[in-house]
Amino acid sequence: MNYMLRMVLLGAGVSAFAFAGISMGQEDSMWRDFQLKSALRLEYDDNIYETAQKSGSGKISEELEFIYNLNLEQTHVGLHYRPTFVYWMDRPSDSWDLHHDFDVDIDHNFSPRATLALKDSFLFAQEPELMDRGIIVQQQQNYTYNLANADFTYLVQPQTRLGVGGRYTLLRYQDSQVSALNDYDIYAGGVTLSHQLTPDTTVLGEARVEDITYNGPNRDAFSEYVGGGLEQRFGADLLGNLRAGWQHKDFSANQLDAQNQPYADGSVTALSPSHRTRLTAGAGYSMFEADVYPYASQQRLLAYLSASYDLTARLSFFLTGSYQHSNYKGDQSIDKSITVKDGSENAYQGAARAAYKITRNNWIEVEYQYLDLTSDLRPEFDRNRVSVGWRTAL
Repeated sequence: MNYMLRMVLLGAGVSAFAFAGISMGQEDSMWRDFQLKSALRLEYDDNIYETAQKSGSGKISEELEFIYNLNLEQTHVGLHYRPTFVYWMDRPSDSWDLHHDFDVDIDHNFSPRATLALKDSFLFAQEPELMDRGIIVQQQQNYTYNLANADFTYLVQPQTRLGVGGRYTLLRYQDSQVSALNDYDIYAGGVTLSHQLTPDTTVLGEARVEDITYNGPNRDAFSEYVGGGLEQRFGADLLGNLRAGWQHKDFSANQLDAQNQPYADGSVTALSPSHRTRLTAGAGYSMFEADVYPYASQQRLLAYLSASYDLTARLSFFLTGSYQHSNYKGDQSIDKSITVKDGSENAYQGAARAAYKITRNNWIEVEYQYLDLTSDLRPEFDRNRVSVGWRTAL
């Protein structure tokens, strides 16, 4: 039996099992705590390596999602594991990929005033993909990515909250040459104090630090942030957020001067009175870690938009898009033995998806995704992906 047929049968078997279980109306407590989901997808990708010279291939994937939620008196634990099996029909290298995506969420209430939220996300993947905070892994290599967050919140007064948080990010490539230039660790932490002035208005102040360490050439840096923000509700269907402040960034390399820049980010979320339409738009600007060697830093503007619309109870449409503009300065190069010019990049991403609900737990989806990178510093490319899939849940 060939690999493609095995993949189809695996997805169809899981989906059929879920459909049959739901149809029989199983309501055992075990099923309320544990969920199994399946996403069988047939896709065509016209640029599987994200390079200027395109290499396209069809692929068939089966994503299983195992979800377990444990609810105790003061603690909630959520476990999500998503293994994805991918078969490429016409990829020059290995035809098989196996991705692992694992999330752990722990929320604990010490008291009505004090709460702790812990989250860890682990990803092992074998192709370029979009990751956390807009980072795009563009190397054609296996990589491991982990993001851990811890946030403690204390209610000082009924209208005043104190938040203390930390974050650890890790990126590792399997290939030694790629790893030597691009592996990094990021340690970040901060304090936020927010106060609710009125039922619709909250103001806040924040102070944060961030330390990034590369395993290879010295692009290490330490940043300090000080700023404030505003959260405003404009009626029941419109919410706005704005944060802004000042960032000071010191580099470990002696040949690089410290940088001072403003940072800002804001978003608006709108919900129609009928709740059939939801729209979120936002933008942010700051200094950010560079993903182009030998630059030590970049100035990044990121804007995004997402919208959803329920045409009927069964048919829904989704639209997402983002634009990223990155500026790189030659004087931020850590290699002074070569002439490094100023340059910029623009990354455009978009996706459109339609989902039709067959039953309460079964959906058919059609999706189109687009990515385009224009750059002064490395080869440009664009990527188109079209897919049709079947999702089911038990």
